[in-house]
Amino acid sequence: MPNAKRLYYQNAVYHICLRGNNRQYILDKEEDKISFLNSLEKFRLRFGFVIYAFVLMDNHVHLVIKTSSLITISKIMQAVALSYSVKFRKKHGYTGYVWQGRFKSNVIEGQRYILECIEYIHNNPIRAKMVERIEDYFWSSYCFYQGLDLNMKNFVQIEPFVD
Repeated sequence: MPNAKRLYYQNAVYHICLRGNNRQYILDKEEDKISFLNSLEKFRLRFGFVIYAFVLMDNHVHLVIKTSSLITISKIMQAVALSYSVKFRKKHGYTGYVWQGRFKSNVIEGQRYILECIEYIHNNPIRAKMVERIEDYFWSSYCFYQGLDLNMKNFVQIEPFVD
C-alpha cells in the first residue's frame, strides 16, 4: 500500500522524528552526532529553514523545524538524511538502509504546543535513562536554551523559540 501523501505548509513548524533502520544505533558515537549536525547545518544554510530544537539519541533524532516558503519539509529531510547516510555508510563500511522508512512529521500549531514539543524532545534522554538530569546531556538544544553551552554553535545554529 502506498504511503499517504504529506500535506505541505509554507512557513510551518514541524516536529520531526527520524529513526535508524531496525532501531539500530546510528548516532551512538560522538563523531556520528557531529556528522549529523554538520549535515543539518549545511542544509539549514542552503534552504533557509529555522531549527528551534533538537535532540540526537543513539538510534533516532527529534527536530523542531520551521520551513520557509521556498522549500518543503520533505526536501529538507531528504537532503539531510541522504547526506548523513552517505557519510555513515562510507565511514562504517555499512550497506543497506540507514534510516527506517520515511521520517515522521507533525505540523505544530500554536505557541503553547511548540513549547510542549520542545520540552518533550529535550526530556527524551531522561525518559531513555541516558542521564538523570537534562543538563547532563550535551546532544540537545536544551543547554542552548539555558545558556549553558557555548560550543553547540560550532555545530548548528539554533534560533530560540519565544512566545
